[in-house]
Amino acid sequence: MNLASVNQFLEEIESHCPKNAILTFLGSDGESFVVDIQREGSQVNYGYQWGIKELLISKLLSKTEPVASLILRSFLPEIDELTHLPIKELRGYVLKRQGSELDYEKLSPELMFACQNTDAETGNPLPLETSVRYC
Repeated sequence: MNLASVNQFLEEIESHCPKNAILTFLGSDGESFVVDIQREGSQVNYGYQWGIKELLISKLLSKTEPVASLILRSFLPEIDELTHLPIKELRGYVLKRQGSELDYEKLSPELMFACQNTDAETGNPLPLETSVRYC
């Protein structure tokens, strides 16, 4: 697979990490992979051990056929006036391998809201999470 398309996607992810974020990748094999991301100036670090970014890249290269998904939870320095908690931005992506390219589609804020606030088994609404901005 073309590593340039993977790096382009990682640049998209990193652009939404002002300080701290949590990335949850669900591969085509049904296994999830969770990584904490921290920004220190212009440097973005993946996880707390050496090699985590490379492991994520490996999963993006091998676990996106036919389709995979990724959720990014970014924590902002902004504080919610009502809850006094940091505001969390929530973004979702559908990832597909198209030949040697990694294609991604960002989910709309409305779809992210529906996905995060609906019980998958019953279809009933879930209690709303506070201090969340759907992006």
